[in-house]
Amino acid sequence: MSAHKRWLSPAIGKDFTGGAGRRRAGWLALCSCAGLAVAGAGSWPLFRGSPDMRGVAEEALPGELEFAWATEVGRSVMATPVVADGRVYVGAEDGKFACLDLATGEKRWEYLADDAIQGTAAIVGDLVCFGSGDGIVHALERASGAKKWTYETDGEIAGGANLFHSGDGATYVLIGSYDNHLHCIHAADGSPKWKYETENYVNGAPGVHAGRIYFGGCDAQIYGVDAETGATVSKMDVEHYIANSIVVVDGIAYVAHHGNRVAAFDLAEKKQLWEFGEREFPYVASPAVTAEAVFVAGKDKRLYRLDRESGEADWEFVTGNGIESSPVVAGGVVYVGSGDGSLYAVDAESGEERWSYEIGEDLRSSPAVADGHLVIGCDDGSVYAFKVPE
Repeated sequence: MSAHKRWLSPAIGKDFTGGAGRRRAGWLALCSCAGLAVAGAGSWPLFRGSPDMRGVAEEALPGELEFAWATEVGRSVMATPVVADGRVYVGAEDGKFACLDLATGEKRWEYLADDAIQGTAAIVGDLVCFGSGDGIVHALERASGAKKWTYETDGEIAGGANLFHSGDGATYVLIGSYDNHLHCIHAADGSPKWKYETENYVNGAPGVHAGRIYFGGCDAQIYGVDAETGATVSKMDVEHYIANSIVVVDGIAYVAHHGNRVAAFDLAEKKQLWEFGEREFPYVASPAVTAEAVFVAGKDKRLYRLDRESGEADWEFVTGNGIESSPVVAGGVVYVGSGDGSLYAVDAESGEERWSYEIGEDLRSSPAVADGHLVIGCDDGSVYAFKVPE
C-alpha cells in the first residue's frame, strides 16, 4: 500500500469577504455535473447527517466545488454546521450561536450562550438544540433564535446532539455530558425522560440504530442502550477511550479510538473482528461507513479507506497536518478538512485527489452536505460554504 501524495496545480488567488483563500485544483481529471443526481432540497440535521452517524450524504457532489461565501461567527468554529430549509445553524468557542442563509451566508440571527459551544447542534422540527461548556442544553426557535427551553446537566458538554423518535410519537434529544451521563430529553419542553450513567466522561455524539443508542466515552466502553427505557442492552470494553461517534451497522460497531487504532467489534459475540493502525497517533475524527468501506482520518495526517470485512487498507491519502475533521462521503467523493488548513475532495475508489481549497487555518469542524452545498467551520472563526459549479 502506498501513500497518495498531493499533486496540485499552481495556486490561483481569490479574495472574498471574511478572509482570503486560494483554490487549488489537481491535474487529475475532475468529474463534471452532467448526469449527477443532486437532491433539490437537502438537509443535514445532525453531526454526521443522520441518526446512525454514518457520515454518508444522501446527495452526490461532483468533486470540484465552487467557493460560495464565508461568514464570521465567533472565535473558532469546531462544531459542524447543521442545515435545513435553506438555513445553516452553528456555534463557536466563544458561545455565539448563529443562523445563516445557505445561499448567501447572511446572518439571520445570533444567540449568546454563557460558555463555549464545541458540539454540533440537532435540528428538531421548529427547534435547534445544542449543548455548551457550562453543561446547559439550549433549545432555540429556528425562525427567530428565541430561547424555548434549557436543560441542565452537571458537567461540560463537548459533543453533539442526536435525536430519537419514540413509539409514543414524541421526539427526544440525546446528548452526553462530562457528568458521566447520557441524557435523553423531551424535545417539546426540555423535561428528562431518562439518563444513563457511565464510569467517565461522555464525549462523542451518540448514534441510533434499530431502536438502540450506541456511544462510548472516557471509560473505554461501548454502550448499547434501549432508546425507550434507557436500560443496558450491551456493554463491551475496548480498552481505550473513545472521543468521537461510534457507527453500528448490522450489529458490528466501527470505532476509531485513542489507542491509535480503528477496529470493528461484533457486539453480540463481544469480540473484536479486526483492527487497523500503522502509526502511533490517536483518532479524534469519527469514521464514515458505506456498504463496502470505512473511511477514517487521523492525527497521523492521513485519510484511509478500509475494507469493511477485513479492515485492510485499500489506500491512504496524505495531508499536511493531523486531521480531526470527520470525513463525509457524497457520491463517489470523500470530503475532509485538515489541520493544514485545506478542505480536500478525494476519490472514494482510487484515493486520488479530485480537488482542494486552502482556507489557511485548522479545520476541526466536519463537512455538512445539503442542497448542492458543502458547509464547514474553521478555527479562524468563520463558516465557509462551497457549491456545485454552474
